[in-house]
Amino acid sequence: MKHYYSFLPAILIVCSCLLASCIPHEDTNQSMALSGEWRGDFGMYYDYSYRGRTYTFDSYDSYVRFIPDYAYANHGVGTQVDYYEEGPYEYQYYSFTWSVRNGVIYLYYDYDPGLDTRISDYHMTNDYLRGTFSESGTQFRLYKMTDFYSWTPYVNTYGYGPRTGWYNGYPGTRAADAEAAEAADSTGQVLSRGRRLN
Repeated sequence: MKHYYSFLPAILIVCSCLLASCIPHEDTNQSMALSGEWRGDFGMYYDYSYRGRTYTFDSYDSYVRFIPDYAYANHGVGTQVDYYEEGPYEYQYYSFTWSVRNGVIYLYYDYDPGLDTRISDYHMTNDYLRGTFSESGTQFRLYKMTDFYSWTPYVNTYGYGPRTGWYNGYPGTRAADAEAAEAADSTGQVLSRGRRLN
């Protein structure tokens, strides 16, 4: 009679590795969805004391940007700008680091650790993120403006995509100028760079 018990530890190890590998993969998917630019109600407010009274001002709009440290990273840096209709501040600006671990989003604010938080109760798609901050119970809802992975190739580099034929029929161009410009574009030379001032 053959005993197969010697294979049991190996099978258990393989199964546990497969289950453990699912967690980081899910974190990567969540991080990819989180990466980008968001806008909406992030549940922010501030208290301001004036002449012995404390006033609370609620933000009407927040702009939050999550940039991964590298492609498909489950952590990175971010910026947040909260806008206010009333009170002494028109807006407040923060920088933070973020990570996604075991499905929980962590935010660590560089200059205001009192804002550090974790978000475990949330629902996120590629279009919106809504949830509740774990510490305060404050609810929020953000809408995706830009997906990081749609502009990743353009980060930290300068480049352009030439459009052929745009010179033809453009007011003030001559055929010889258009041919010369087309030739310059085909060789990859940048003729000039600038910003329109008027």
